[in-house]
Amino acid sequence: MGNSLVFLQRVSIFSGVGQDSLERIAGITQEKSFPKKSIIFHEGDRGDTLYILKSGRVKISKITEDGREKTLALMQPGEFFGEMAIFDEQPRSATAEVLDEQAVVYTLNKRDFERLIIEHPTIALKIMRDLTRRIRLVNQQVEDLAFKDVHERVASTLKNLAEVEGRPIGAKVLINLKMTHQDLANMVGSSRETVTRALNRLQDEGIISISHQQITINQPKQLQMW
Repeated sequence: MGNSLVFLQRVSIFSGVGQDSLERIAGITQEKSFPKKSIIFHEGDRGDTLYILKSGRVKISKITEDGREKTLALMQPGEFFGEMAIFDEQPRSATAEVLDEQAVVYTLNKRDFERLIIEHPTIALKIMRDLTRRIRLVNQQVEDLAFKDVHERVASTLKNLAEVEGRPIGAKVLINLKMTHQDLANMVGSSRETVTRALNRLQDEGIISISHQQITINQPKQLQMW
């Protein structure tokens, strides 16, 4: 329980929770590991579990009516997912897939989770704030789809990825995530061919460079325009 307690102390939704309560939370969570590229749950599955990501990355995505995949979010260590099926008791609204390395999660079942937020209302408030942040991000994606062309959406997506996954290298920023052109197309909401043309244009302009499925932002200030 010692390792889980240390981790839970760093999870934002549990900040401010006393030591005794954290120890009890650590006692009711279960640690699970999922290999890379595995599915934690599928869209449409029944769900009664909240997941808190300890390590690795998890992609949350949906399949559109025409069979294309749309990436909704990339979950980072310390973030939670799977909460919607707990709150509304409906099937999973999206698929959760492990990305490029093993993911380790802590799980909380519905009954323990509900008891926890009744005992600690501040946890519910922090979850609401995080959900509000996610809704704002989705609203931004909808706005981008409605008002930006693919080149602008690719640039905007790269800017957001650099902020979350970026590793500074001098004046440049390496997006610390291996992505194929199809992966990026799934985030942008376009075809691979169209996104490839947009990436080639950004490379020709010297704004980015791509090597071994990793993107380096050579001119971060240029991306701020989008």
